[in-house]
Amino acid sequence: MRKIILSMAAVAAVCASLPAAAQVVVTGMRQDRSATNAYLTPNVPAIGLTRRADYFVTPLWVSSDSRIAEERESELFAMLEATIARAEAEGITLVAGQYTLTEVTRANMRELPVTGGARPDTSRVQIYARVPLDGNTASARDTGNRIRAFVASIPATGRSFIETGATSLAIDDPEQYRDAVVRQIADASTRYAAMFGNSYGVTVSGLDGELYWQQASETEVFLYIEHAFAIAPR
Repeated sequence: MRKIILSMAAVAAVCASLPAAAQVVVTGMRQDRSATNAYLTPNVPAIGLTRRADYFVTPLWVSSDSRIAEERESELFAMLEATIARAEAEGITLVAGQYTLTEVTRANMRELPVTGGARPDTSRVQIYARVPLDGNTASARDTGNRIRAFVASIPATGRSFIETGATSLAIDDPEQYRDAVVRQIADASTRYAAMFGNSYGVTVSGLDGELYWQQASETEVFLYIEHAFAIAPR
């Protein structure tokens, strides 16, 4: 039996000219979207869900490079406390964690892990400055400038200092959008199958995989699941 391997972009064009008896296996679920979208990496699946992000997030490293370990820790936590106080006045939320982010407060700040810095005799803690996306938030660049100005206003204690990373987007509980992503895949796959007529059906694989997301624009993220679907005669 002859198989025809198609990219998704070619399905609509080919279905009008294929013989009725042909079997079509659609495995080209990826496309290089980096040429048209500077935010998405190459070979991101074409089907997924685009939605507005919930926050801008900027990583911060509160550090001290005093020679004595006890002094370093005392200085960095003094500057962290000052950061917490200034953030409350600026409407910026400070959070920490890897998979679950917790708000950083004076009450729990000493529970943060203290690690070594890039240079010898340096200690630091990592937190994130989080700013909600709303109608008054223009872009990640503007928010990054705001965070850097905020950091520059915080007084140092001894040899303490704060370093900032790149501002990016974040969303609350990405898994809550899994059903919506699967619905996009179901709608697209059944729509393509219908182009070949009622005698064709579709099977989909990979829907139990990880849910991923990437920044898609200044304010949006693209959520997707690695998947494939096959269109064949019933």
